[in-house]
Amino acid sequence: MATSALDARDAPRAGARARLGRTLRNGILLMAMSEAAIAQVDITGGSPAALPSLGGAPGVAPPDEPRESIQRLVLEIVVNQTSLGEPSDFELRHGQLYAEPHTLEAAGIRVNDLKPDADGWLALASIPGLHATYSSARQQAILDVTQARQTVRQIGYTLPPTPKATPGTGFVLNYDVAYTRQYGDEHEDNLGVWSEQRLFTPFGVFDNTGTYLNAGGDSNRYTRLDTNWTFSNPARLFTLTVGDAISSSLPWSRSVRFGGVQIQRDFSLRPDLITFPLPMFTGSAAVPSAVDLYINGLRQYSGEVAPGPFQIAQAPSLTGAGVAQVVVTDALGRRVTTSVPLYINATLLSKGLLNYSAEAGFLRDDYTLRSFVYESSPVYSGTLSYGVADWLTLQAHTEGGQGLANAGAGAVIGLSHYGAISLASAGSRIGGMTGALLSGGYQYIGPRFSFSMQATHASDGYRDVAALSGTSLFQHVYQVTTSVAILRAQSATVSYIDSEDSFSGHARVVTLAYNAQFGKRWSLFATVYRDFLQKDVWGGSIGITLALGHDISVSKTVAQSGGQTTLDLTASRPADFSGGWGWSVQAGAGADYRHAFAGANYRTSFGEFQATAQRFNGTTTGTAEATGAFAIMDGTVLPSRTITDGFALVSTDGVANVPVSQENRPVGATNARGYLLVPDLTSYQRNQIAIDPLALPADARIDTTRLNVAPERRSGVLAHFGMSRYLGASVSFVDSQGAPLPPGAVATHATTGETAVLGYDGVAFFSQLNPSNDVRIRGRGTDCSARVPFDPASARDLPQIGPFVCATTPRQQDDK
Repeated sequence: MATSALDARDAPRAGARARLGRTLRNGILLMAMSEAAIAQVDITGGSPAALPSLGGAPGVAPPDEPRESIQRLVLEIVVNQTSLGEPSDFELRHGQLYAEPHTLEAAGIRVNDLKPDADGWLALASIPGLHATYSSARQQAILDVTQARQTVRQIGYTLPPTPKATPGTGFVLNYDVAYTRQYGDEHEDNLGVWSEQRLFTPFGVFDNTGTYLNAGGDSNRYTRLDTNWTFSNPARLFTLTVGDAISSSLPWSRSVRFGGVQIQRDFSLRPDLITFPLPMFTGSAAVPSAVDLYINGLRQYSGEVAPGPFQIAQAPSLTGAGVAQVVVTDALGRRVTTSVPLYINATLLSKGLLNYSAEAGFLRDDYTLRSFVYESSPVYSGTLSYGVADWLTLQAHTEGGQGLANAGAGAVIGLSHYGAISLASAGSRIGGMTGALLSGGYQYIGPRFSFSMQATHASDGYRDVAALSGTSLFQHVYQVTTSVAILRAQSATVSYIDSEDSFSGHARVVTLAYNAQFGKRWSLFATVYRDFLQKDVWGGSIGITLALGHDISVSKTVAQSGGQTTLDLTASRPADFSGGWGWSVQAGAGADYRHAFAGANYRTSFGEFQATAQRFNGTTTGTAEATGAFAIMDGTVLPSRTITDGFALVSTDGVANVPVSQENRPVGATNARGYLLVPDLTSYQRNQIAIDPLALPADARIDTTRLNVAPERRSGVLAHFGMSRYLGASVSFVDSQGAPLPPGAVATHATTGETAVLGYDGVAFFSQLNPSNDVRIRGRGTDCSARVPFDPASARDLPQIGPFVCATTPRQQDDK
């Protein structure tokens, strides 16, 4: 009874305790739910009374809210469920989340139609088409953006940045020396030399070329060919040439040699610049997806894209017609393929692109025969091309002098996927005589079929500057060419040309050509031609080539011309580009001749040498030839192969026998003075030069083993791998009892300030030591000093010296 009464009295208390417990649990749960709600807040929804005002209509901030109340946030941006990776700056102002316009633009969100606040920030809640969520737990700004609010993302492979072209100063001498000796009824010796002298500086390149012929008797002479100074500015795509040059031209005009001044837009100064219009492949992804671009079945790009519209800015390796396929694959493997026909015409200029050239000077006469023969009256010419649209390029050309005035205009018109047509007309006047030129053409290049047609006709009175120089008078040329691909490795070409000028006369020729590849070893070619204006002028040839392996090939050719049949058999192996031997032998016979030929050539890093012997109808001719160059730069003279464009002079600060590679291809080793010349570099482009650090001496110090260099045109660049020697050693320290100091203690050089952590056996490495060195060691219960003598002559082997006693001075005793 007593127990029951007690339980009855305690029942209300127990119920109260239970209700209190439930209240506490609900309170804790409500607090947890509130925390979760605050941690993931819908910025564009929610009640301002229940939650912080992070969204909806922008809250009204107190007019005098201090700047200190603004919370700075660094958040990861997630757009349409895709993280952009890089954190960005945000601000939380009086319950509102703000971002700068450039932050949103970098995230692919279009805000150019919105006006930021006075301080340049935008409230996310004020942006139409954007639904934002702020996750404080993950420190993320989660943005759901409509496609209309997104900017088009550009994707595609990006080329490594091209280093700025480095000017150099030096001198290059290119040479080609050939000696010929003839045996037979007549004995004859000839020595011919072609040479180029090129001085390159940061202010331009001075160049001179010429030939020397020694044929015995009084025929010894030197003939100058071209002399000029050229200055180029890659930033402005501008080139200035003073001296001998060749005038610019269009497909319907002619070039001439002259001496004078030429200024021109030079696109070759930017090899990475594509001047013709390129197609842009666009699409849209609803979720994070993989994107692949195929051109004629070959993959050109593969990458990933965030949800939203995208554009593939990838230059396809194609000229002419083709089919592009954009394949979008989402995370579930669902694939959407879009096929787009395309046509790339390299004869067009991109919209807004301008090309020009202007020159004035005096026509060159008797080129290769005499050195300084120029006409006394000046001439001029100018050429202009402008991309009005991606489908339309306008052209203009004018020239004149010596009483001649000539001007013309033309256009190249792209026909979408059906090729392009070209139209041009020009008129001339000289001495009361006038004339006109008309030109028109069409070109289509396809993967299996190509067709081109060009017709240019000049009236009897038409003259241009080329006619003033004594060359032929142009009358007309009509040309049609068709090419067809047969099966996978065969092609046939038919061409018709009708041309007439005052030098070659009138010809009307049809040519049929066939080429085929059978497997990896056999190839076949055949040609047939016929001139319909001359009786019995026809011919043809057929040949077959067999690749035997090891770069050896054998070919046999049978030809018919002028009613005579000839047979030739050739076997050859070219020399490797990196160096080595090459050879060629040939034998042939016809109705009235017999000939045999044998030659060998040897290619090295400092030149190429060739020897040949030929016998023709009882006359034997032997030839010995050497080609190469010498370069003077950085106080050294080095031999090389012929240097046509840029080169690099590798310097390793006097360290010899260091292997050097170009684009991961070995090219040689430095000489006794630490130099190596690397030819065949492409000007104004990235060229990678590297050295092998494993071949360096043990005491060598070097900052880098790889350099990206870009020489200027026809110039050299110094690839300097700065090296120095370690004048140091591994030093062991012991205490006054002879025991090694504990590992982990820090040794400090009193003079250089260099620190080194002691390892086992009390050893520390110093990269720089003097003949006498004071070292203090602290840590791990140690505080002492030691004096270390050092012989710099022993540094080449990076020796270990010691042990040296590290003693505690009285002052250090007091410090303790």
